[in-house]
Amino acid sequence: MSSPVREPRMARGAARREALLDAAVRLVARDGARALTHRSVAAEAGTTHGNARYYFGTLDQLLDEALHRLAARQIEEVRTLFAEELPDAGIPERIDRLTRYVTGSLTDDRDAAIARYELFLEVARRPGLRASLDEWGTTQRAAFARELRGTGAADPESDAADLLTTVNGLALEQLALPVDDFESARLRPAIARYFPAP
Repeated sequence: MSSPVREPRMARGAARREALLDAAVRLVARDGARALTHRSVAAEAGTTHGNARYYFGTLDQLLDEALHRLAARQIEEVRTLFAEELPDAGIPERIDRLTRYVTGSLTDDRDAAIARYELFLEVARRPGLRASLDEWGTTQRAAFARELRGTGAADPESDAADLLTTVNGLALEQLALPVDDFESARLRPAIARYFPAP
């Protein structure tokens, strides 16, 4: 059984660790993964260099856990948004739901969106980081496939994989070269192409 003193200390430690991971995500978004050091993360989190080294012995560990934290948040968002099956929803409602999800992922937390694509590149260089990214992609593909299946798509799993690739490309372009009519002119028509014709 934990002592009354130990529990608050453990909670403070967990909060400090999470603050360091959040700082790492912000730094990756702002300066890229190559700018990540124990010192830079500690400064961003407003703590000491020693704390960053204490919680994350290596930069590999720090990057891996930052990616895992970011992916876990995004996975939870996907699961929450697409939890309701909507068996009677038509094609327009399903396109709306996917469009809202993608637009929200770019606007609600821009740092997280930018960090996501920085970490895609980091996974390409360091395959050991891949597990969190794979879980994230699997969750998104499953949600997309469910929306497509609900409208009678012939091959919802394959179409969902292609749709996710399309959405990622459009999202990356919008982050780099934003346009005002992204949702109506680019995103919605691209998503609509994966649904069966009415």
